Amino acid sequence: MEMNLGYARKSGQKSVVFWPVYLCFVIFGILIPFSKPDIKITSLILSIIIATIIGFLIVNLLIMFLNRGNQALYAENNQFARQAVSTGMLFMIPFTVLAIIAQLLLGWKTVMPFASAAIMTASATAGTEIMKKGAKGIKNILMPSFFAFVFSTGWMMLVGILP
Repeated sequence: MEMNLGYARKSGQKSVVFWPVYLCFVIFGILIPFSKPDIKITSLILSIIIATIIGFLIVNLLIMFLNRGNQALYAENNQFARQAVSTGMLFMIPFTVLAIIAQLLLGWKTVMPFASAAIMTASATAGTEIMKKGAKGIKNILMPSFFAFVFSTGWMMLVGILP
């Protein structure tokens, strides 16, 4: 008989990690000031802070929404939303690599379109992961995409007013 004390992982349960997702947000935050004509240290610091805050907000609000919207799955496995968001958000990595290549090798000053596309794709994929786990309803695809749209638009506006 196996005892689950709440803090121990069940056998066969994968660990949920978010550091690659947060690293992608930090990299976008680092690249943003380099897409401006003149680089200021205050812009770099503020950009990294804003990117990190946006990353934490997106991940945690998605998890919260998906948990609340799928109570039956939450009762069965309270880690289902964390696993789905973690897996879905890994789709940010290719966009981050493309942004680095575009900025450093090609000299393009287009970091935010890559960041916005990464957020939108990763959030929609997190919704798709929830559907693969048995969730029902179109809300699991539309609402994560709506959250991503709001946060990526807000992030673009904040980046626009950086010093």
